[in-house]
Amino acid sequence: MPQMTDLYQVVGNPIAHSQSPAIHKAFAQQTGEDIDYRTLLLEVDTFKAVLGEQLRSGAVKGANVTVPFKEQAWELAEIRSPRAELSGAANTLYLDAEGRINADNTDGPGLVADL
Repeated sequence: MPQMTDLYQVVGNPIAHSQSPAIHKAFAQQTGEDIDYRTLLLEVDTFKAVLGEQLRSGAVKGANVTVPFKEQAWELAEIRSPRAELSGAANTLYLDAEGRINADNTDGPGLVADL
């Protein structure tokens, strides 16, 4: 059986300027991962329905979330990391083995690492 390419995306509005697809595709190539990483432009009133369905159906394995959706990503999640709970926002969503949407917020640790 051929291996399926996993789909990931960065979701925002605006999003066309994002360099995330190029960065993640390059990293995946370096580590031998078979992924497709795309941008997804959504409207504020469709974020939870569209992304929730994509995650639950398995259409996407995970998503990075940017403005203006970080608070909605937190609301969409069924399981939240301590960092997401503390900030009340999430920038990473994925479906776990039990089919629950999980959220994390890596903004703080990323900033500290950059400093």
